[in-house]
Amino acid sequence: MQDFEQALHEEIVNAIPALDGRVYPLFAPEATKHNGVPYLIYASSEGLRDKTLDGYLLSKEVRAELNVVAERYSDMKAITKQVIALLIGLEGRQMGADGPYIEELNYEMPVELYENQPKLYRCLVEFSAYFAEED
Repeated sequence: MQDFEQALHEEIVNAIPALDGRVYPLFAPEATKHNGVPYLIYASSEGLRDKTLDGYLLSKEVRAELNVVAERYSDMKAITKQVIALLIGLEGRQMGADGPYIEELNYEMPVELYENQPKLYRCLVEFSAYFAEED
């Protein structure tokens, strides 16, 4: 069974061809204007398991963030729109080939930035996914 990050990576690569497979955990190889863009960086944690008086359950919340980086503002906007559509579409189904079943997913207002040093546009999308792990 795929873990959350493996399934998320697979979903993004398959759903957003404009990224051309450039989907990375935590950081990307050095990219500059005209070279290695667009790309997406993702980060998540192990999550926080739900707890009752009887102890911890298999259900949990995982918070994650996606950073869409592109040379042109219009490209960043278009890819961000696809990313949000992908996130919305994850709710109520299994992620990836064999990932977790997403019971609920909430995302925050996307934050757009311009990175002056590499001269690239970036959009940060934070979200929380709720699912149960297998034994």
